[in-house]
Amino acid sequence: MRNVLIAVVDSVGPDSPIALYHQLRCLTDYQADAECQLQVERLPCAFKDSLTVLEQLINQHKPSHLMLLSQCSSQVDIRVEKVALNINDAKQNDNINQQPRDTLTAQHGPAAYLSNLPVNAITDKLRSNNLPVQLSYNAGTFVANHLFYGLMHYIKHQNISLHGGLLQFPLLPQQACLQPGTASISIDMILNAVKLAADVCLAHSDNMLRSTS
Repeated sequence: MRNVLIAVVDSVGPDSPIALYHQLRCLTDYQADAECQLQVERLPCAFKDSLTVLEQLINQHKPSHLMLLSQCSSQVDIRVEKVALNINDAKQNDNINQQPRDTLTAQHGPAAYLSNLPVNAITDKLRSNNLPVQLSYNAGTFVANHLFYGLMHYIKHQNISLHGGLLQFPLLPQQACLQPGTASISIDMILNAVKLAADVCLAHSDNMLRSTS
């Protein structure tokens, strides 16, 4: 049985920080295929603790794929992130009032890592299903990018066959209404996007196995 772990980063700020996580918990009922189970967990929007929690979740679930999901109030579409940068440069406090400026996630790590999810195929699949999406080469310098970089650094140095990456979404309507002029996306569209992305990841892995057998 393969586990696909959906790790949802808390939203920044005091207004419904775990709204997206609660809405996505139903994904545990989604059966991508007969030998796959989706698990949904949450990660704190905190530079200090988030990577520790992420490693604990990896050890607990031992997933074949891990998709980080986050929200960004400045976004107007879904972003499938390809590049994780080794920089933390927060323009606002995280949820435990930390604001690192111009620091590194890994002191001796490379400047960037690339996602090893099939990001082009995921983007194409979402677009073909009429979802607003684009492939992104800039995941920002806040907690989501910090987690993305930390995940890829962990995969490299632990030598594990884990596939990982980051998808970023606009706010939900109930969050966006508190910030006039902010774009929003429905939970149905997010659920559809995550399911399609999981399907693509599993199909891609199956094709790789067949091509090497």
